Amino acid sequence: MSLRVKINFLVTVLMLVFICSTTAIQLQDIKQQIQEEITAGTKVANQLLPYFLARAQLLSQGKDREEALKSFLKNLGRIRAHEVRMFNSIGDLIYDSPPSKYKAGRNAPSWFTNIVSPKTEPFIIPAQAVTVQVIPNPSRAILDAWDDLRELAVVGLFFFIFVNLLVFWMIGKALNPIKDIVFGLNKMRKGDFKTRLPTYNVTEFNSVTAGFNQMANAIEQGLKENRKLTLAIEQSTDALVIVDKTGTIIFSNPAAEKLFGYFDESFLGINVENLFPLHLRDEMEKKFIDVQNSIPVETYDTTRITRLGKIIEVSEKITPIIEPKFNRGLGVLLLMRDIKERRVAEETKRELEKNKELALLVQARLEEERKALAMELHDELGQYVTAIKSIAQSMTNRKNELDDKIYNNSKTIVSISGQIYDAVHNIIKGLRPISLDEFGLIDTLKEAVEDWKQIHENISFELNSEAVVLPKEVEISLFRVAQECVNNAVKHSGAKSISLEVKTSKTTGDLVLTVADDGKGITPERITQTDRFGLKGMRDRIQSLGGKFIVESPERGGTKVSSIVPGSKIKEVD
Repeated sequence: MSLRVKINFLVTVLMLVFICSTTAIQLQDIKQQIQEEITAGTKVANQLLPYFLARAQLLSQGKDREEALKSFLKNLGRIRAHEVRMFNSIGDLIYDSPPSKYKAGRNAPSWFTNIVSPKTEPFIIPAQAVTVQVIPNPSRAILDAWDDLRELAVVGLFFFIFVNLLVFWMIGKALNPIKDIVFGLNKMRKGDFKTRLPTYNVTEFNSVTAGFNQMANAIEQGLKENRKLTLAIEQSTDALVIVDKTGTIIFSNPAAEKLFGYFDESFLGINVENLFPLHLRDEMEKKFIDVQNSIPVETYDTTRITRLGKIIEVSEKITPIIEPKFNRGLGVLLLMRDIKERRVAEETKRELEKNKELALLVQARLEEERKALAMELHDELGQYVTAIKSIAQSMTNRKNELDDKIYNNSKTIVSISGQIYDAVHNIIKGLRPISLDEFGLIDTLKEAVEDWKQIHENISFELNSEAVVLPKEVEISLFRVAQECVNNAVKHSGAKSISLEVKTSKTTGDLVLTVADDGKGITPERITQTDRFGLKGMRDRIQSLGGKFIVESPERGGTKVSSIVPGSKIKEVD
């Protein structure tokens, strides 16, 4: 039964109770009124009728006396609501008052008459030779009351129906928001948590809708958070296992199922001790006791056993799950990660460190060999070429003593000796600039910039630097990086200007070598390509010094290469 029908039914019952109570009171009043009317009529008849009867008898004699009484009674008629009957001395009815003409032929229903009819008793007025009987008859008064009550009942019935319909309509209109609320709840039940209710003029309903909308917002926000949490748990590479207080697994994420080889929810319901090798179960019990006493077990490396009996190495953390309201432990959360990949990564890192050390050693040895070779070329071959050139020049100076053929050959030897010397000098520069050992990085870069200006006349070169004293390995690494950057810019970028800058950071004390050009730039894909030996070699050189190697393509275009050497490797010159 709907609330609307229930309320209307309650109103109907209350109205019926009110009508019945009013009717009962009305009937009681009617009965009392009729009683008073009959009582008043009886008093009148009892007091006046004996007097008139005695007088009528005095005025008549013998048989004329009965006729006189009959005539008197006929003329008297009915005494209000009383009937009058006269009997002779032998008991024969000689007179009966005529029936009332008021509403003749009609009577109130017997059930109504029984309810409102008062208790009445006939009384006798004695007279000479006759008996007069007065009988109270309230039927007309009862009929009047019935007619009045029936009219009132018709009006009451109309009012009852009208009020019921009005109440039913008003309740329906007042309860219309409930339909919206029920509709909204049904949509929420079906999963549409974006449902919201409008505001209403009725304060109570407005409070309900405000609470509903607040609840919907909280549910929607909670679902979003739960969705994020669920996705995070499902997509986590770490194995998550929740165990209740009895040690039974009640939740696991896909990573845990994959790690231990359990699928199709076969993980749930088993005891957590199945994940522990036999020799670790005592340790497991101890840790679980600590955790259930709200003592978390920090991350540690251990071994676990899969469904197929395979021993695996994991990193594990055990945390208690506490119900905050009552500070009661609900279970245990195990967070595990397979450390096989970490072991491999650590091993790979160690191998890379070894390879890097070997590369640094090879590079240092190569630089030493380059230096030695450059010195040999400078000291030995350079001297011989210089000697040959000097002898040939001496022969050329004695032109008058030589024939033309010897003179020309001498000039040729001088020219070729000069070319050989220049070639050897360039080779020495490529192997290791002599000025790097004698004058340091800055002067060597200045000399290199002058050479680049002569070789590449269509490119503008600029060097900005400050005086610094650097270890030899730092100087040679930075110089090689500068050489490689300039070569790359000249070959690939199409640059019109190349700038070099060497400065020391005032905040960190790090040394920064920057080589920038205005060419076409370099794509991020090419920067990250590991097979680009030029970039890789430069990066390895700087990283071997503990520094950072950064390649950028600024928005304005071109390429910017920054080589940052930590301050611990250098010192400033005052």
